[in-house]
Amino acid sequence: ADPAAARRLAALRDAIEAGAGLPVIGAGAPRLPNTSCLLLPGAPAETQVIALDLAGLRVSSGSACSSGKVAASHVLLAMGVAPEQAGCAIRVSLPWNAPDDAAERFLEVHAAMRGRLARRAA
Repeated sequence: ADPAAARRLAALRDAIEAGAGLPVIGAGAPRLPNTSCLLLPGAPAETQVIALDLAGLRVSSGSACSSGKVAASHVLLAMGVAPEQAGCAIRVSLPWNAPDDAAERFLEVHAAMRGRLARRAA
């Protein structure tokens, strides 16, 4: 693993987390530089996954080993995350060759999705 690439990905991940302004599950724990778990209360994870996928972003509602499943992540539940929160969490994984504007693009698409969800809820 290239330390410079890991630092670059961690910076992109951190920019996504700071820009999203959402709770980050596991933020205080050692974790991969390219992966984040964001919690958007009130927005089912599968709704977020579909919306972001339609915009060309690949995210998941569970751990990497459970891709394709829509149930709350057993990993998050084992970490003590409440089921209603675990059901609103998405995993964002940046590829090793993520472009430098990956965080900006994610935040733009994510903000648009949040706006649509808020309008539907109103």
